[in-house]
Amino acid sequence: MKYDVELLRQENYKPTFWSGGMATELTTYPLGSDYASQNFLWRLGVAKIDILESTFSNLPKVSRKLMAIEGTITLDHEDHYKIQLNTFDQDDFIGDWKTKTYGKASVFNLMTRENYNGELIHLNINPNKQLKFEYKVPLNKDLVAICFYTVNGGFNFTINDKIFETVRNDLIIINCINSNPTHEFTLANNISEITNIIVSVIYRNRA
Repeated sequence: MKYDVELLRQENYKPTFWSGGMATELTTYPLGSDYASQNFLWRLGVAKIDILESTFSNLPKVSRKLMAIEGTITLDHEDHYKIQLNTFDQDDFIGDWKTKTYGKASVFNLMTRENYNGELIHLNINPNKQLKFEYKVPLNKDLVAICFYTVNGGFNFTINDKIFETVRNDLIIINCINSNPTHEFTLANNISEITNIIVSVIYRNRA
């Protein structure tokens, strides 16, 4: 099975600043879109929240999925609910909710618009072990991409007869240009520490 694969490293990302600290835009789709212009259909980013209390930007018509990757943070969605996220916990909310944060943490963001949506999955691989990741596409969705972000450690895998090796903060984007219902990848951790990975699965909802 052939895929269109791209490996992005730290120098490929766009660092930005917001009221709560430092943010990094990992990738946006389509090509040439960006967060500032609000013309993306999906976006992946990480942010470091450096102050004890902050307010998220208002993002109308944007669906957000947020996972803590370091530290503990509380999200207070006014008139909706409050939730505490420990490391690798996640929350799913709407971008135009009035949301405050309490606590210092680093977070991973998936933002989607229009008929695009997705999910976040946390994986960890023990030292010198392998893990098989399998994703079955729901019947009412068209798979767009599967992305692997290395939170810490590193892993490698072979795809299209080519070996890809990742280190901390690397992002692998696998554009799923075929209609197969099941996708399998074997990830190998060849270092002496646990590797943590966030998998972002992005798909289009069928009308």
